[in-house]
Amino acid sequence: DAALRTRVTDAGSASPVTALTPTSYNLGAAVGWRRFAISGDVAKTESRSPAVGNKESAVVGVSYSLQRFTGRVAVGAERDDRLPALRDRENYSVDLGGAYNITRRIAVTGGVRYNVERDRNAVVADNRRDSQAVYVGTAFKF
Repeated sequence: DAALRTRVTDAGSASPVTALTPTSYNLGAAVGWRRFAISGDVAKTESRSPAVGNKESAVVGVSYSLQRFTGRVAVGAERDDRLPALRDRENYSVDLGGAYNITRRIAVTGGVRYNVERDRNAVVADNRRDSQAVYVGTAFKF
């Protein structure tokens, strides 16, 4: 009877829905001292399906705060097993950003991010640069 229950449980866990569902985590930490702060994030996504693939990333950043302005520099690395023919397995990025505090609880944020693409196969001949980004946003503090 126990062997029958084990087989039913194993067959139920291998359903098509759970076979494609990836497992992921994201851990981050930040340490501040006076006006400096160092932050880091590590993320990993695993899947049993080779179509979904695995992905790992890490980001380390340093920021400096003035009374109304905060500047930030971050570097990141990403390893991706998905579609290796279309993109390089390892990508690196540099991020330069900042925030200006309009009030005590509202800030305008923005920055520039550049991804280093080595040995990437171009899918379509396109003159646009997808590896460069400019971003603008707002931050609300509670």
